[in-house]
Amino acid sequence: MPTLLILFFMILFLLEFMAAILGNSFIIIVLVKEWVQCWTLPLGDMILTGLGISRFFLQWAAGLSNFYRYFSSNNGSLYLGIFWNFTNVATFWFTTWLAVFYCVKISSFTHPIFFWLKWRISQFVPWLLLWSLLISNLILIPSFIKNYQTLYLITGNYSEKTSLDDRTGIFQRYFYLPLKIFILLIPFFFFLVSIILVISSLCRHLGNMQQHSAGPQHQSMQVHITTLKSLFFFLILYTSYVLPLIIALIAPVSVYSSWFWVWQVVIYAGISIHPAFLILKSSKLRRALKKMLHDPETV
Repeated sequence: MPTLLILFFMILFLLEFMAAILGNSFIIIVLVKEWVQCWTLPLGDMILTGLGISRFFLQWAAGLSNFYRYFSSNNGSLYLGIFWNFTNVATFWFTTWLAVFYCVKISSFTHPIFFWLKWRISQFVPWLLLWSLLISNLILIPSFIKNYQTLYLITGNYSEKTSLDDRTGIFQRYFYLPLKIFILLIPFFFFLVSIILVISSLCRHLGNMQQHSAGPQHQSMQVHITTLKSLFFFLILYTSYVLPLIIALIAPVSVYSSWFWVWQVVIYAGISIHPAFLILKSSKLRRALKKMLHDPETV
């Protein structure tokens, strides 16, 4: 039986789980319905659909894996862990492409590369989403190897276990762990660069507006300030997911420890909050939410 402290954080994790599932499900239903009706979606909504789907399955994989590991003694959670790795990497890349898309669309830089990207971004987005899925598959190979070694350690004889245990430790320490961190840090790096470029562009634009007549530009300034606040919030949520996740990879904690569930609550806090933030910031999703609240059959 879990202690009161573990039970408390389990309940918090479940609340985050339900919030993430409901929020991402709503985004998926609204955008996929529009996709089916119109046979097309704006590029930002296309990325948002992929992000919502990956987060939906990531949250299910995390919830099932965590509780299965805690309450069950067999090895079913190993297979859930493989699926979690795939959806986790896909979520990282979809989040990064959303930031890159906003960077290209919003930034006011005059460099030829930005003009070229603005012109070609409509052709790149579908291929970037497909490429993200292919990259996510790369983590499956070492995950299968790691889980095969773990299962063999459980079923093998003593001498085989000792030898394989050493090889498994070397594999995880010098290959699997660095590879996972590397795969996570690449999209995070692109995300940070995109956010910094957008913030730099908007700050420069605000400075130019303040040097000219401030009165007529007041409404435009408020729009840009709101955009900056949204980006900072987006950055905080993404960072709150990445850093604890990397720390948990470097220093893993037993699922039976209260610290494990503390980490889970911290890691998935951003994923549970961000869908609500996206819904409130999107006029399309806000309208769909209002229609659903007044007439549930409209969504």
